[in-house]
Amino acid sequence: MSRDYVYDQAFPEERTRLAGIESLWDPGTQALLDELGISRAEGGWHCLEVGAGGGSLLQWMTGRGATVVAIDIDTRFIEPLASDTIEVRRVDIRTDELPRGEFDLVHARLVLEHLPERRQILDRLAAALRPGGWLVIEDYDWTAFGFEGADARLDRVTEAILSFMQRTGFEPHYGRHVVADLAAAGLTEVRGEGRARVIDSRSAGFDFFRLSFESLRGAVVSAGLISPEDANAAAAAFGADIRVITPIMMVGVGRR
Repeated sequence: MSRDYVYDQAFPEERTRLAGIESLWDPGTQALLDELGISRAEGGWHCLEVGAGGGSLLQWMTGRGATVVAIDIDTRFIEPLASDTIEVRRVDIRTDELPRGEFDLVHARLVLEHLPERRQILDRLAAALRPGGWLVIEDYDWTAFGFEGADARLDRVTEAILSFMQRTGFEPHYGRHVVADLAAAGLTEVRGEGRARVIDSRSAGFDFFRLSFESLRGAVVSAGLISPEDANAAAAAFGADIRVITPIMMVGVGRR
């Protein structure tokens, strides 16, 4: 991940925020990787997990017989997971060297959408695959996102946060471009799919949205994109019993 990653990695509840991502999206990721054959590979896959975050997928992969190189610019949550089958490396994928022709699987989730150099990075990730290896990229398309019911203040806050994130190169609709970019990178058997959830404030994944707002709240107010009053109203709404329609998690799959 990039040193310009918009979320504050010193945020005290960052691990809980990442756990919200895992709760929402790990089941779909795991089902897809099983479909591709991670659990059927003789001798086990050698995998590169890009932007490993909290590390929830690492032990799942090794439980399927894989060995994993886990990379991130912030490795504090994955360093305790290092083992004979999990190698942890601190890497900025924009600038640091990556192995070439080495991996059966390269997987990145909610990483490339944050990086303006995403197209060049995708080429480098593809080059890290051995012949026959799979590249799996998962990123959001925020088009569908919203709160159940009509609340203009929440809509303003959502628009302001996405606008603030775009200042650092974030692309809120990158998910809809993933499949085309995989094809342009010269991969074969390219396909895609999308999944979304409707969750309420009691759902484990709700913390991702609540804490993402809290992580960015002060910076967005300081930037003048929302008023303190709207920020306070949004914080109150996140503390209430509301439902959220998540962004669509778009998945692109391609083979070298």
